[in-house]
Amino acid sequence: MFYFTNLSLRHLSVISLASLSLLSHNVHAQPTRHIADPLNLTTNLGFGFDADVLKVGGRLGGESQSISVNSNFSGDKWSLAYLYAPNDPKSNWNITSSINRGKTDTEQGRFAHYKYQLGVINEFKGWLETAVFTEFAANYLEVKDSSTHNSLAAKAKVLILKPWSERLYNQFSTELAGGIDGTERIETKVGLSLGYRISEQWSWELGYQYQKAKIDGVDDEETKWLLGFKSQF
Repeated sequence: MFYFTNLSLRHLSVISLASLSLLSHNVHAQPTRHIADPLNLTTNLGFGFDADVLKVGGRLGGESQSISVNSNFSGDKWSLAYLYAPNDPKSNWNITSSINRGKTDTEQGRFAHYKYQLGVINEFKGWLETAVFTEFAANYLEVKDSSTHNSLAAKAKVLILKPWSERLYNQFSTELAGGIDGTERIETKVGLSLGYRISEQWSWELGYQYQKAKIDGVDDEETKWLLGFKSQF
């Protein structure tokens, strides 16, 4: 299903370590979570459209860990993510790591990149079943054939999940990243989506996303519609 190309030894090492960790023994069982909850560890499959690009993905879940893979159909843009959510009553912090392979078209040309990220997610239960997820992370951007654009950044993200009924729900997310190594780098992203649970296992989501980035004078701005379907097991 996925066509991964140009994987270096560094990428394979991260994948191998995450896979071994997922297969290790877990002591905390995860409570039942909403299908759109970012801390949901159930195994799932999904597909959808990112603007006019078909994307496919899946997640292999355990009791307290998961590995997720997403890719466009051609395989030249993909992401690999690992989540450790132990359901520890003494702590509400969860660990995430990811590798993202992407390409960006700008007025200055097309840039291919890898983004390596490590962070933590905190969950807060708000009013009327509203769940608020706050993520703090650091990521390193490695731009292929243009090392002058490589940079280290800090990122903050807030995602709000609001179920309106057993089937209907909304998500709102906003994130901001800024360079912390002296490099000019600012990235912003805002998203809003409406979801509908067809059943306990299936749901669809329609969303709208705006994102803007500026790295060493290179600007990229994009708005797009998103449509996705996913199942959980």
